[in-house]
Amino acid sequence: MFDMFNEDNAEKYSNESYSDNNSNSNSNSFEKKGFVISVGGSVFIGEKPFVEKIIDFCEVINELNNEFNFIIVVGGGKISRNYISAGMSLGANNFELDSIGISVTKTNAKLFSLAIKKSVVLEKISDAKIFLDQGKIPIFGGLFEGMTTDADSVLLAEKLGFDFINLSNVDGIFDSDPKENENAILFNEISFNDMNFLLKDFVSKPGQNIFLDLQAANIITRSKIKSFFVNGNHLENFKNCLRGNDFKGTIVCDVEDFIEKDSVLDKKSTRKSIKKSKPIKRIRVVEEDEVIDPKDIDFR
Repeated sequence: MFDMFNEDNAEKYSNESYSDNNSNSNSNSFEKKGFVISVGGSVFIGEKPFVEKIIDFCEVINELNNEFNFIIVVGGGKISRNYISAGMSLGANNFELDSIGISVTKTNAKLFSLAIKKSVVLEKISDAKIFLDQGKIPIFGGLFEGMTTDADSVLLAEKLGFDFINLSNVDGIFDSDPKENENAILFNEISFNDMNFLLKDFVSKPGQNIFLDLQAANIITRSKIKSFFVNGNHLENFKNCLRGNDFKGTIVCDVEDFIEKDSVLDKKSTRKSIKKSKPIKRIRVVEEDEVIDPKDIDFR
């Protein structure tokens, strides 16, 4: 939702704002399995909200609420970007632009709450468990300036010990942008380290659409949050993901690294289903740190 961020924000907000009796990270006291679902604006919010898609998604949440604990975090979509663009034209600074984007996500969250039974729109992470204990489904928009709704979502997952699901308009995590490369390969399962390597590779190439922002990836990695990347346009597949059945998408979890770091991918090997194949041990190429001579730096 937002362009840039401070890498330390996640630590700051997690350690200072939500430390009620250390009830965060891996101590999940709920009887039902819990998921924090980041609902991408790319799926449900265009120039205007896609009402039918919102209804269909909310029906799935209502249907499965007895099986799972859900927290929904709603993104901004194109509407948010349009407002942010208008704010830029009117001279808003970055903090103000983030505030504008957050206000749009909160409006979007309210729309979802109209179709989800037992839902409540919240603005404080510390309130989530209170309402979950009451059988409610917390719904959030954006929470903090300088953070994306994906980062907000994984903070909630970290706090409550829930799994994280990212619903977007692509099928999962690929070795390259599937919109640009029709031969892009979908990963069934990758490690936290491989996820970060792919992000670094994507970010290094201008114009690439990254599947997750770096701040969210940092939070996922530090607490080893099991994460699922699924296409939000295919709700039966989404239900299979929730129930632990076979599904099309990517799982990021604590498994052995697979990707060779000296070249982005060995495409022949990765065409096999990683989820079903035995982990393959690979020889790592250790890159030495580049030595930079200060005299060579152009400070202009």
